[in-house]
Amino acid sequence: MTHDSLRVGLAVWPHASLVALLDGCEVLVCSASLEADDRTVGDALVVLNATERERFERYENMDVARRFAVGRLRLREMLGSLLGAPPAAVPIILGLHGKPELARAARAGSLRFSVAHCDDLLLVAVTRLGDVGVDVERIREIERWARVADRVFGPTDRAALGHEIANGDDPSEVFFRFWCRGEAELKAIGCGISGLSAHRDGWHPAGLRVAELPSIPLPEALSVAGVRYQAAVAVCAPRESAALHRVTDANQARPPRITPTSASTA
Repeated sequence: MTHDSLRVGLAVWPHASLVALLDGCEVLVCSASLEADDRTVGDALVVLNATERERFERYENMDVARRFAVGRLRLREMLGSLLGAPPAAVPIILGLHGKPELARAARAGSLRFSVAHCDDLLLVAVTRLGDVGVDVERIREIERWARVADRVFGPTDRAALGHEIANGDDPSEVFFRFWCRGEAELKAIGCGISGLSAHRDGWHPAGLRVAELPSIPLPEALSVAGVRYQAAVAVCAPRESAALHRVTDANQARPPRITPTSASTA
């Protein structure tokens, strides 16, 4: 499947041949279910490192805690299948801006990954091209979508979004398509919220490509009639650190960060 010149492979975990799938595309996006019983959560806790177990224990909401632990287990299973290592041996650390990444010694073939989740759906994007970002949202009604769009999108995206809706496209579908695309790009750029203002103003580093994913293969447990998701994945080729510093030092007057969850009640 080709999107914006980015060849994307799609898979549902567990899968027997992730290596072959990744070899046949530029970025591979795997979906998995975060639903789990107590035994699976226990299995997940065994593979978590000390920092992750501490984070798990801090969660007061048990559904959130479960999703975090099982998400880390599934992530290590996928990466382990690509690295030829058991899940517990996959070293995940926190990189710049708290983004999880492989420890440098384990980056076989410069393997990079990005994680996103929505409710009990997990998406993991992996590539060897460069930094990668993935985002996913459940399509749902956005109250006062025009007001929210004015606050979270830059002028170019806001105009394009309004044009598509004026032509008859569903406002919620269009909103989340633009939202996921922007979030995936920011994750791939790797500049954190410091780069949000520059991104809204239309700054995109050379080598940034993005694919919109309106149709994602879902795990059987999550294939519920009527539930639709929008996702996007972006890849940014290696760039000079100076470019990152220019974005980090961009205008500090930044617009408010609004999540789709809060946007629905705006």
